[in-house]
Amino acid sequence: MAAITLQGFAGITPKAQPYFLPETHAVTCTNARLENGELSPLRAPVTRHTLATTAMQIYLHGAEWLGFPGDADCVPGPVATDRLYITQEGQGPKVRVSGVLHNLALPTPTVQAAVARSGTFDPDKAEDFAYAWAWVTSLGEVSGMSPLSQSIAWSPGTNITLSNLPGTPPANRLITHKRLFRAVTGFSGTAALFFIADIPASDVTYIHNPASTPDGEPATNMDFAPAPAGLRGLTAMPNGMMVAFQGKELWFCEPYQPHAWPLKYMLTTNDWIVGLAAFGTSLAVLTTGTPYVVQGLHPDQMVMEKSEQPFPCLSKRSIVDMGYSAIYASTDGLVQISAGAQALLISKDFWSRAQWAAKQPMNIRSGRIGTRYAMGYLPKGEADHRIELIDTAGDAPFVVPTTLTARALYTQIESGSMFMLGSDGKTISEFDPVGGADMTYAWRSKPFRFTDEKTFGVGLVQTEDGAGALTIKVYRNGTLFKTAAGKDKPFRLPAGTGATWQIELSGTAKVIRAALAQTFAELPA
Repeated sequence: MAAITLQGFAGITPKAQPYFLPETHAVTCTNARLENGELSPLRAPVTRHTLATTAMQIYLHGAEWLGFPGDADCVPGPVATDRLYITQEGQGPKVRVSGVLHNLALPTPTVQAAVARSGTFDPDKAEDFAYAWAWVTSLGEVSGMSPLSQSIAWSPGTNITLSNLPGTPPANRLITHKRLFRAVTGFSGTAALFFIADIPASDVTYIHNPASTPDGEPATNMDFAPAPAGLRGLTAMPNGMMVAFQGKELWFCEPYQPHAWPLKYMLTTNDWIVGLAAFGTSLAVLTTGTPYVVQGLHPDQMVMEKSEQPFPCLSKRSIVDMGYSAIYASTDGLVQISAGAQALLISKDFWSRAQWAAKQPMNIRSGRIGTRYAMGYLPKGEADHRIELIDTAGDAPFVVPTTLTARALYTQIESGSMFMLGSDGKTISEFDPVGGADMTYAWRSKPFRFTDEKTFGVGLVQTEDGAGALTIKVYRNGTLFKTAAGKDKPFRLPAGTGATWQIELSGTAKVIRAALAQTFAELPA
């Protein structure tokens, strides 16, 4: 039976003492796919687009690539496909319509309508009327409500003239109309507002004849408020909800109406919010202190639960939605948070505290490729982020370093593809693209140490289909002992004994097994 047989290849765990690694783990590894247990190469990136100006963050909207000079978050509209909602560093929130940016904040009117009566008034048939109005955009958005006008008595045979309406709407907001409402006081004494008319935004007066213009649908915009100017981290949730933060405040829009952000839905955390991640019906709220998970199906039903573990988030761009949880960079490593505010330090076996600090976690920029967390970390003194893949799916998690670097990473959820922004800030390349050329991997096994000197006379490396290049190196007691270029057929080793043996494989071939043995008969079939 073979003395050393390697199958089920895995990556590295830098914190571990090499001799104590699982048999499938490596001491060095680059550019390896390591899926389904085989050792195969990642594919070289392919350029997909070149931006006109330099950027620090990218986003793919339909077929159009967008670049941003700083941190930005983009969410497609929950109903209309031509709209993209954006929060970004140093600017107020925006809505992008047909390629043009507009302010997301739709101001609530502050001007009270003046009212006057004309015609023959009959006090015996009088009713008290009051009016309010709101802005309306070409997108069908309705602002919050203006202050209610003074009350005025009306009777059949008279008209009410509304005046003092502003003739110039707020700029850069696609406002086309004013929507007018009449207040009706119910038996409880509470006034409800009902639609009466839409008039052009430039009109400053309106004559209301209640006899010929009956009340329409009740108003639904009573609590609407414009998006706060400092919103960041815009994130989509189910049921048409969008959520963002400002300082310690967590804001929710009215479902399916991203222009309206009612104050009544706002929640507050104890610590400053760094970023958000939505998974399922849950929202991870990651702060400078303890994280939270918020759950609910409607903004007025949201329940906020605080984690028991104080895992602060060090980098907003490190936050990645992994499907049923989120992963982010904290003080001691990578933290995974899931429903129920369960926060776990998942990288405790990967890096020591010093090793983690050397990665400068406050600068981490990450993405997702399949089920793996793709981490771009910035070593001290370097200009570009090095990319490592973190596999946490199995019982023995591992890290797969690559030789690739990027300024930023972006994962498109619809396709599952991950894209890299190059060091020039303009070149966008797809990571591990289908049809891309094979990169060259390098994988070196843990040192297999024996209590007495061992002699291995033969070796064998088996591949999946015989294709691809492969170089085999055997190390004895830490020194290169044999280099072989063959695969799928046994090779001989020079005479010699050693207490420690390692196998190093490099190339593009898909390796399923590697072995060292004393005789040919002991090699795997």
